[in-house]
Amino acid sequence: MMSPKKLVKKLAATRSRSVAEKGHFVAYTTDCERFVFPLTFLCNPILQALLAVSEEEYGLPGNGPIMLPCDGASMEYLISLTQRSLSEDFQKALLVSITTDGCLTSSLVQQERIQHMSAVFSC
Repeated sequence: MMSPKKLVKKLAATRSRSVAEKGHFVAYTTDCERFVFPLTFLCNPILQALLAVSEEEYGLPGNGPIMLPCDGASMEYLISLTQRSLSEDFQKALLVSITTDGCLTSSLVQQERIQHMSAVFSC
């Protein structure tokens, strides 16, 4: 996996469309959605797993942006998960899922949301 220092150097060399304000970096999803993350997010194990899968699938970006191996809806869902206090077991299961199956697809996200909503309203 790429170290944060190497990632920052790669980010500095990316095109102007991929430039973010100081202390942030830009990544794109497979459906070309743009996400801007604070550099502190590089310490997040879920993002680290996504970057590792991205490196395996796409290689290191030369002069282009970082591509994450999921679509925008899945990335938004993963971001919302990381902002919650996840149990250690759930976080481990999510990491295993990302490293073995790649990122969630939006259909899986939709299916999980529907199951969650039906569980909430069935009470």
